[in-house]
Amino acid sequence: MPAYRYQAVDAQGRNLNGLLEADTPRSARNQLRAQGLIPLDVTATASDSAADNSAVPVWQRALWTRPALGGQALAIVTRQLASLVGAGLPLERALAVLADEAEKPDAQALLANLRAEVNAGQALAVALAQYPREFDASYVAVVAA
Repeated sequence: MPAYRYQAVDAQGRNLNGLLEADTPRSARNQLRAQGLIPLDVTATASDSAADNSAVPVWQRALWTRPALGGQALAIVTRQLASLVGAGLPLERALAVLADEAEKPDAQALLANLRAEVNAGQALAVALAQYPREFDASYVAVVAA
């Protein structure tokens, strides 16, 4: 399932922002309403829009954008994921924890999308391979092994 970033208002009038997983923007809005929230804006995360980049002509693509996880951040996330899974936490839950704790919104969206793919039944290596800009072939091969 894709991840969606939302802005909503609760019954007390407080503005809330967050990330949730849903099949469509409409189902995301329905989830928010079921929680007693009034959705103001529901948009696909940056990682989802980057995945749909194939329809955009080459000269209009963002060529010099930075990856969501740089080298040091990737090392930290990998170490934290290994620690959480090694402690007995299921992979899906470990990815959810990492997504919640991510500092950058792009990293949060990427980890939420990985969690959604794993939750849908894909192997972690297959989910990582869908983001070749973030995870190179050798990293994916190590995870697959």
